[in-house]
Amino acid sequence: MIGAQGLGQNNPALPWAPMTMTAPVFPIATDPAPSLRTELAATLQRIDGWGSGAWREIYRVWRLRGCLLSIDDLEAGVSRDDDDRVAAFVIVLPDHGLGAHADVSQRTAICDWVLRLAWSTLLTDARITVTTHRPGAAVRATNACVFTAPSAGQKPALLIRLLVRLPLAGMCCDGKALARFVRRIESFAADLNLRKKRSALSAHQRSVAIQQALRRALADHDLAAFIGDGSLLARGADGGPLPECRAWRTPKADRLTIDLGPLGKFHGLGIRRGVTAVAGAPYHGKSTVLAALAAGRDDHPPGDGRELVVADETALVVQAEDGRRIKSTDLSGFFTHLPGADSRTFSTTRASGATSMGASLVQGIAAGCRLLLIDEDTAASNFLTIDPLMRRLLGRAYDGTTTLLELLPRLASAGISTVLVAGSNSLSLAASNRVLLMEKYEPHEVTDRVRRLLGARKKQPTASPWTIPQRVVHDDPNCLFGPRHFLNVDVTEPERPVVNGAILDLRRCGWELDKALVRGALASAAWCCRLTEGQALPASELRQRYESFITNYGVRGLDPFDTALITVPPWQLVITVLERLEKPVIRST
Repeated sequence: MIGAQGLGQNNPALPWAPMTMTAPVFPIATDPAPSLRTELAATLQRIDGWGSGAWREIYRVWRLRGCLLSIDDLEAGVSRDDDDRVAAFVIVLPDHGLGAHADVSQRTAICDWVLRLAWSTLLTDARITVTTHRPGAAVRATNACVFTAPSAGQKPALLIRLLVRLPLAGMCCDGKALARFVRRIESFAADLNLRKKRSALSAHQRSVAIQQALRRALADHDLAAFIGDGSLLARGADGGPLPECRAWRTPKADRLTIDLGPLGKFHGLGIRRGVTAVAGAPYHGKSTVLAALAAGRDDHPPGDGRELVVADETALVVQAEDGRRIKSTDLSGFFTHLPGADSRTFSTTRASGATSMGASLVQGIAAGCRLLLIDEDTAASNFLTIDPLMRRLLGRAYDGTTTLLELLPRLASAGISTVLVAGSNSLSLAASNRVLLMEKYEPHEVTDRVRRLLGARKKQPTASPWTIPQRVVHDDPNCLFGPRHFLNVDVTEPERPVVNGAILDLRRCGWELDKALVRGALASAAWCCRLTEGQALPASELRQRYESFITNYGVRGLDPFDTALITVPPWQLVITVLERLEKPVIRST
C-alpha cells in the first residue's frame, strides 16, 4: 500500500500540501542516543542460533563507524513479502558537504550515483538477500536515497533505504552472516567518504548538468530535440549500448553546434520544430533514433551512450493501444462519425487502434505535450492515412474523417512538433517539413531529393493552427486514496499493476517502467485528485499544481508514510496513468 494524509492547511501557498508524517515504515534514525556498534556485535553473537523471533533484539538505531544504522521490522507496505524476517535498514550517512550547496537536480544526480555505487559494491556478493531501488537508464529522484533537510540540532544527512531478508541458518538466526553485512556497510560508508573526492561523482554530476543545459538550449535554437555526435543509440539486451553499435556522426553540412559556455561546445544533429520524417530501409536505425529521442526526455548517467541525446521533456510516444480505456474524449477532430457513439464525448473500455491513438494525442496535447513521437510500425495505419481508393470504397463511413498526416501541419502551426518514422508510406514524407534518411545508422538530409521525387508542388497555404483541446479533471479528491488515505497497489508486473483491485494496462503506453516508477506514477495520480480540491481543473493547471507539489515536497510528498520504494515520475507519465484509470472523471470541454 502507498500512504497519504488528509489535506493540510499548514502552507498558505499550497493549501493542498500534505502534513508531516511522524511514524514512517522506513524509519529515519533520529534517536538522540543510538546504541553502540559493540553492543550490536555482542547482540548478533548472542542471538546466533536462536529462533527467528530473536531478531527483535536488533530493532533499534545503532552507531556504526562512519554512519548510523536504523533497523526495524517491516510491518507493512507494498514492498513486503509475507515473511516477518524482512527488515527495513536505513543507513544514515553524514552529508560530508555533498549536498550542502547543491540544487535539487544536483542532489538527484548525487543520490543516483550513490545508489549505483551501492549496487556495484555494497549489494554485490553480500551473501544475504538485500535489495533497494536499482537505478535504470534514467536519473530520477527516489526515496531509496535522499538528503534530509537540516533541522534544529541536527545536520543534513544522506539516507539509503534497504530491504533485508534477515538471514537464517535452518530455522535459526544467522547472526554471523548479518554481522558480516554490517561490516560491509561500514566499509561502504568509509569508501563513500573517500570516493566523493574522486572524479566519478564529478563526471556523473557534469553529465546530468550538460543534459539539462542542452535541453534548456533547445528553445534558443528552435529545436525539438538534439542528437550529439558520438552518441551510441542502439540498445543491447542489458539496456546498455549495443557492443557493435556505431557512434552517431552528423554529416558536416547538417552539423549544429550548441555552445554551453563553461560546460563546453557540443556538435550534432538538431531536430527542428515542425514535422520531421525519419525514413530508411528495415534495420538501418530509424526506430532506434525514435527510441533514443523518447529516452531523451530524461537524463542519463555516464556510459549510457545517450548522454548527448535530449528532447523536449513533454515528448510523448503515441502508438496504437487496442483495448485501452478512453474517458469522454473529443475525437471529432479526427472522426466526424463513430457508430453508436458521439465523437465529441467518446468513451469506451475497449478502444480500437485508431481511436486509441486519437485519444492519446488529444489527451497528451491537452496536458502540455509539445513533441509527438510516432513510428509507423506501432501505429494504426488507418489513423495515419487513408488512400483515395479506400476512401471511395468505404464511402460515407469515412466522410469527415481527418487522418493524422493531414493534421500534422496544423499541429505544427500550434507549436506541436512531430518526429515520424516512415518506412513504407510516401505520404508521410509529403506531410513533413524535413526528411532524414537513415542508411547503415548514419543520417542524411534528403528533403530536397524527396521534394523532387514527389514532383513539383504548389506552395501549400499556411495551415490554420489546431485548437488545443481542453481536458478537465473533476471528481472526489479521495476517489483513488479513499477515506483510509491508502492506495492499494500490486506492481509485481510493472506494466500491468493492480490498483485498488483493478488491473491497469500500461504495456503500450510508451514508457520504460519499473516497480518504483509505477508506484510513483500511481501515487502521483492519487495526489493529483487531491490537488484538484474537488474543483473542475484543466489538465494544464493540474500540471502546474503537480509540479509545484513536487518542487516543494519531492518524493516524500508522494508517500509521507515511506511505505514503499518510490520514484518521482514525469508529468506526462502521470497524465497517462490518470487517463487510463477508471477514476478520476476526466472529460473534454
